[in-house]
Amino acid sequence: MNGAELHLAVNHLPVLGPPFAAALLAAGAAKRSPDLLKAGFWTLVVTGVAAVPVYYSGQSAADVVTTLTDSGTLEIGRHFHAAKLTLQACLIAGGIAAFLLFRNIASRKAAAFMLALALGLSGLGAWTAHLGGEIRHPEIR
Repeated sequence: MNGAELHLAVNHLPVLGPPFAAALLAAGAAKRSPDLLKAGFWTLVVTGVAAVPVYYSGQSAADVVTTLTDSGTLEIGRHFHAAKLTLQACLIAGGIAAFLLFRNIASRKAAAFMLALALGLSGLGAWTAHLGGEIRHPEIR
């Protein structure tokens, strides 16, 4: 498995984690369930942790792809910059979620704030994934 294949295999967690967390947080707020809220917080913590290897595997993926002809270096650059922003946002959201878990805070206000973060992060992750999809991937054929 080369770097590009590894990146493509692990990049789904930071993209799918935030909408899953948003669903848990919305359900937890609606049902007034601290357990669902905490599950949403944990999902954001895991998403933040998972974003790190996804981001750093991107460099080895870029190294593989740029050796190919017509590799889409402009698209790689756009994806890289969006991925950096997504990584930072995932780490911030995960850090706040970890703080809320550590302090055992599962209030509706905390849930609303984290839901807004999760929804924003969902959009950012989707945009980053879209930009990644614009890169040609002959290396996996």
